[in-house]
Amino acid sequence: MAFPTTLPGLNTRDSIIDAVYRGTLAFDTGDAALLESAMTDDAVLETGGTTFEGMETIRTKLFGRIAKLDTTHFVTNMRVDFKEGEAAASVTAGFLAQHYREGQGVVPDATRYLVGGVYLIDLVKDGKNELWKAKHWRVKPTWSEGDRGVMSGH
Repeated sequence: MAFPTTLPGLNTRDSIIDAVYRGTLAFDTGDAALLESAMTDDAVLETGGTTFEGMETIRTKLFGRIAKLDTTHFVTNMRVDFKEGEAAASVTAGFLAQHYREGQGVVPDATRYLVGGVYLIDLVKDGKNELWKAKHWRVKPTWSEGDRGVMSGH
């Protein structure tokens, strides 16, 4: 299912937040166009001690693997720091990410991997399409439970 990359009527703060929602929804739905609308071509994503540099690397090394899983990423407690009229912003947010092996999300008692933590995201406004996009997305887990092997599909 493809989702719109832009929504009408958003103010600046909500447009910045929408970039975070586009990014997480992209992973949950496997929507590569939504992912590309949420991150810059030269974006850096840090998670689990690994750094993914550039959209091509993020798409092939991380998104391609995670998007196959049955996942739900919840984002909450967002704090947006920006100055009106500027093209840079930052967001901090809490997250809860539930992961199941492909096709196992609705199977009773299926093995899962649940992670909670904080996102630290630096964003910029893309001058081409006026979308806010993540330039540097740090995933800082504070706890986890379940089988980490779910993340590799094993």
